[in-house]
Amino acid sequence: MCSKHFVGCKGPTELHPDPLPALLHNEEQIDRFKRKRKAPTPRKQHIKILRKDVTAAAESLLELSEYTVSDPSFDKNCTESMTSTPAQCETNQEKSVQTESVIQHNKEVQTVYGKEILNAKIENMVLKNKMKVEQNQENKNASSDAMLSLESLKSDDVRMKLFTGLQYNQFMTLFEFLGESVHKLTYWDGKNTRENAKKGNRKLEPKEELFLTLVRLKRGFNLDVMSHFFRLSSSTVSVIFTTWIQFLYCHFNDYRNIMFPERQHFKEYMPRVFRCFKNIRCTIDCTEFFVQMPRDFRRQGNLYSSYKSHHTYKCLIGVAPNGAIVYVSNLYEGSISDRAIVEKCGFLEYINPGDLVLADRGFVIEDLLMARQANLNIPPFLGKRSKFTAHEELQTRRIAKARIHVERVIERVKQFKLLSGNIPLSLTQISDQTVFVACCLVNFQEPLVK
Repeated sequence: MCSKHFVGCKGPTELHPDPLPALLHNEEQIDRFKRKRKAPTPRKQHIKILRKDVTAAAESLLELSEYTVSDPSFDKNCTESMTSTPAQCETNQEKSVQTESVIQHNKEVQTVYGKEILNAKIENMVLKNKMKVEQNQENKNASSDAMLSLESLKSDDVRMKLFTGLQYNQFMTLFEFLGESVHKLTYWDGKNTRENAKKGNRKLEPKEELFLTLVRLKRGFNLDVMSHFFRLSSSTVSVIFTTWIQFLYCHFNDYRNIMFPERQHFKEYMPRVFRCFKNIRCTIDCTEFFVQMPRDFRRQGNLYSSYKSHHTYKCLIGVAPNGAIVYVSNLYEGSISDRAIVEKCGFLEYINPGDLVLADRGFVIEDLLMARQANLNIPPFLGKRSKFTAHEELQTRRIAKARIHVERVIERVKQFKLLSGNIPLSLTQISDQTVFVACCLVNFQEPLVK
């Protein structure tokens, strides 16, 4: 460091060993403030592009293209101006001035916004419109894009019956039977059993929704598999299935009394197997459906069936001599007896005096039918004897030949895989409706007894 930076300008001393601070003098400071600063470099200002400006720029571009390309008179004017009169030249000059002003205006617009920005904005607007149109088409044609659809199976009755349990003509008969109310459904949430707030904008047509419901009922697919087949979310599939099961149940339940006809209605067309039974009205039997084990121990004990060694639901099914299902009771817990179901379900209210009911040995309900002045025909009991008599053996064979048809009907009901497997607890609230709908769908199939 220079010695002039110390006191006395002779370097450090004992009194002043430290140098002086490097400060500017007053004159130097005044000179410094008098200096002019350099002007800052101009920065590009961000231009806000409004939608109105974009549309105006697009219109000006279109006008420019009309003047330069689409208007053939523009070229003619250019050629005619070479061989025209002075008056015509003035008019041509005026037109040329107008065109030049338009071109200059378009050039100014292009310089402000840039061709790339204009093209990008226009392309975005076009793409947005295309996306809206495609979304509407996807919603309308979701069935055609699905891996499993009604259109792909309607020409094949074998596969149609495999996936829905009905042929295509039977399916259409069912759809026409439901009427115009299929277009006015109110969708319900299966978990909370409350009306769904989202209405309208169906992702599938009513036929496809009915097809979806029958496919899940017949094949027993879970929600994830159904969502994969129909290109829908699992929640949407659940809402559609729950809504249509409730709708079918309400529609079929109105005909519950008509389903159980009087015995004179099928007397003329009585099958040969049942002609030996006088005044026969129906054949009854109970069937059980496996259900998922609940967590509640009380329900576990009530649902456990000692006959099936499983947790089950149990219901009573009545079949007419022609093989049609005429009565379906509600579901009861698997530990209940056959006699208790007959007492509680309301089957006896349809029995008239003089009717004959065929049943299995487990239905000890002769006293209940006697109160209605009706008769019960069940196979004889062997008891402590070693064998039946000839008359009892013949009676047992006749009853077995007639009762086999109720077993065949129950087998058709069990072909709906959603009921033949373990019914999940999530379907507990609509299990009664599901079984009743499946039994009614069996009546849409071919006659079982001729």
